Amino acid sequence: MSNYNTFHPDSEGGVTAAINGQETSTLLVNSQNDVSDTRKMNTNRQEQQSQASWVQIVMNFVIHSLLLVLTAYVVYVSFSQGVFLFSWHPALMTVGYVIFMTEAILSFAENNLMARNRNFKWRVKLHWILQTIGGVSITVGFVIILTNKFVNDKPHFHTTHAIVGLITVILTVLVAAGGIWTKYSYDLRQFLRPVYAKLIHAIGGSVLYILAVTTLILGMNSDFFQRYSFSCAEWVGGFILVLSAIYVLIKPLTTCVARFKTAFMRASL
Repeated sequence: MSNYNTFHPDSEGGVTAAINGQETSTLLVNSQNDVSDTRKMNTNRQEQQSQASWVQIVMNFVIHSLLLVLTAYVVYVSFSQGVFLFSWHPALMTVGYVIFMTEAILSFAENNLMARNRNFKWRVKLHWILQTIGGVSITVGFVIILTNKFVNDKPHFHTTHAIVGLITVILTVLVAAGGIWTKYSYDLRQFLRPVYAKLIHAIGGSVLYILAVTTLILGMNSDFFQRYSFSCAEWVGGFILVLSAIYVLIKPLTTCVARFKTAFMRASL
């Protein structure tokens, strides 16, 4: 009897089962259509992102080219009058901040040429390597300018460039320490929640890059640079640095906003 009621279309149970079967089939068809539509939307979105990413890749190439040209020119000007102790200061500082620090930040950008199609773990490792090399270059450049001041008996941190540069170097050390804390933030979560550690590091890194760009612009307005470079070189260099800073800081600032929202939402729970 149960078999009759279940499967025979003339029985009440059979009619119900048939109707349910038709509804189930309809739902399956609709679900398949929804999946198909979703796949089409995802495909279109991926195609749009792929097209947009090529524009970003071109911008990435342009920014890299401008920074390489600027760095090469600063190094050329630094040694244009010969190889002196002071010559290494602007050269190493520019290489450290403009090349290695910029590349370290861009290692997390989706369309960076060097880190494209790489996983997050690989990007973090690249970020550490570039920051370490850049940190060594910056440290040597800073020690050189201090030594040069002592040797020539000149006042320390007397100009705006020197003062802002000192603040930049100090913040560089603090951000580097924050980076180490961030790397081991899960193990140190009893002292500071990882989301806060990452947020502080991202904000500190963004402020540091702005200060570094400011210091470099002030350096290109110094007597030494203006004396041995072509006219308006400081304006061209300043434009390249500001344009690059806007491009470079898009990802970190976006990350800061996202992490701030995450921290706020967790705090409100």
